[in-house]
Amino acid sequence: MRTSKWAGALALSVLAIGGITTASAVVIQRDGVRVTVLSQVMPFKLPRDHLAPIAIFVSGHVDTATGALPPQLQRMTVRVNRRGVLQSKGLPTCTLPEVKTTSTEEALGACKDALVGSGRFWADIVLPDQRPYPTRGRLLVFNGKRKGKPVVFSHIFTASPFPSSFVITFAIRKVKSGRYGTELSASLPQALGTWGFVDRIKLTLKRKYRAQRKQLSYFNASCPAPKGTNTTPVPLAEASFYFAKRKPISLRVNKSCRVTG
Repeated sequence: MRTSKWAGALALSVLAIGGITTASAVVIQRDGVRVTVLSQVMPFKLPRDHLAPIAIFVSGHVDTATGALPPQLQRMTVRVNRRGVLQSKGLPTCTLPEVKTTSTEEALGACKDALVGSGRFWADIVLPDQRPYPTRGRLLVFNGKRKGKPVVFSHIFTASPFPSSFVITFAIRKVKSGRYGTELSASLPQALGTWGFVDRIKLTLKRKYRAQRKQLSYFNASCPAPKGTNTTPVPLAEASFYFAKRKPISLRVNKSCRVTG
């Protein structure tokens, strides 16, 4: 089972949830494994003292320096700065049975009200005794619950060479102390099996909704610049990737933000 390209790219999309910056690329390489992500957060300027809705665009890629298949990614954790907040109060939720083994249209039919992101992926299908060949498909992200706890369901579907769909579940946990306030984690091998390698993703994370007569947003952030200044550096996120038979790779994203006005 080898799932690292898709899963690594998705993890990097989660990293951008806490982003407060213009478009920029982050590249990290260790032991021949290379992770690249381009992210953009809008709006660029944010309030100093309260949260405001944001939208995130992400393009991600995981490969090796030699072009060989990367090692299997078994587990990942992503911690997001306290100034980046996931707000799901009043937002409809989706359950795993509603999106598991479904097409894009079926998943949207069951859980459209819980949609928080969408995009596309490009992949190489790997079958026994055959050369890999390319395919592409849709990527959807849903606000969900599992055993009464909040999660994020990431649904991917392709119709070529045969209809296939998979769901990766990210558990969400609040962090009580420190600079990071939210942790997302996922275990990968059982989610994708031996299907193939996603080479690239493009994903937009955005969702505004009404609840209790209020206009709310699933993705929110503020800029913690001290009074008297308009910009400040921010430790946005920290991610750890756990590959089979290798030491984990940890990545920190540090950027600057600007205060509105």
